[in-house]
Amino acid sequence: MPPSHPSDDDRVTEEAADWCLRLQAEEVSDADRAAFERWCRDDPRHLAEFDAMRELWGVSAGLRSRVTATPAPARPVETVRSPMVRAPKQRRWALAACVAAVLAVGWPVGWSFGVLPGTVDVFLGGDRHRVVGLPDGSTVDLNVRTTLVYAQFRDRRSVLMDHGEAYFAVAGDATRPFTVFTAAHRVRVTGTKFNVWANDGELAVTLAEGAVTVSAAAAVGEEPLRLTPGQQGRFARDSRFGSVARVDPVRVLSWREGKLVFDDITLAEAVPLLNPYLAQPLRLADRRVGAMRIGGVYDVADLDRVVASLPRVLPVTIAAKDGALLLSAR
Repeated sequence: MPPSHPSDDDRVTEEAADWCLRLQAEEVSDADRAAFERWCRDDPRHLAEFDAMRELWGVSAGLRSRVTATPAPARPVETVRSPMVRAPKQRRWALAACVAAVLAVGWPVGWSFGVLPGTVDVFLGGDRHRVVGLPDGSTVDLNVRTTLVYAQFRDRRSVLMDHGEAYFAVAGDATRPFTVFTAAHRVRVTGTKFNVWANDGELAVTLAEGAVTVSAAAAVGEEPLRLTPGQQGRFARDSRFGSVARVDPVRVLSWREGKLVFDDITLAEAVPLLNPYLAQPLRLADRRVGAMRIGGVYDVADLDRVVASLPRVLPVTIAAKDGALLLSAR
């Protein structure tokens, strides 16, 4: 294979390191695995680099971890600090030896070379909306049942959020780009305010201020979506190409005020937004019921009652089945 440009080598190594982090998560979704397989097939270098990076991870995994707890209204938001690996190919094994040599003293050498992050913070999702601060000065509103992993490197900032919803107010730093990775996509910024909703490979990114780019992880070399304030970029499950629409950010961000605003949307669109708040998740019996429409402003604390009342406002029935509520057309 002909030699590739050094910057392309760096890109492959960075992506391999990101996959090492994502695939070590406690819960790896089917969408994660499918996106990883596509990434491996896209270029023969990808799997080779991943295997090498995984071997390097095995060396650095001996570094001591530090666990702290930050109190929150409902339950603690845990911060877990542990190593992640990133290294350009031409110096990877030299740095691996270096990491092995400094296991007893921690991360300073790895940090100085950009191999290891200064911190990896894991904010565990809870049962209510909360605001957390990141080490770089950014703040994040976490919606219910949303877990976020933040890794701060010398030259970049990375977030992993496979499932859930979060509003980011990113501290500006042009020297350290800020990237949010979901199950199959990435959102890149330097400093801005935006909302990310991810659900089993689906993605919606709504921009309030600044600028972001959004792309599918498997879309190597393809032009990303570029959003301006008031726009929302959406990717369907397993899609490499997204769409952009004009939206009202105030409506999209109403969850931060404890509200959900449905503007005549289908039940297929509404159910994924409702489920994080419900005692039992909703499931749609078929496309017919999924095509029915719903509108209104709802208090998130009252959504179980709203769901129970659906048969009075729509031609549907609700039945408990396999731990969920099955919604069927009458």
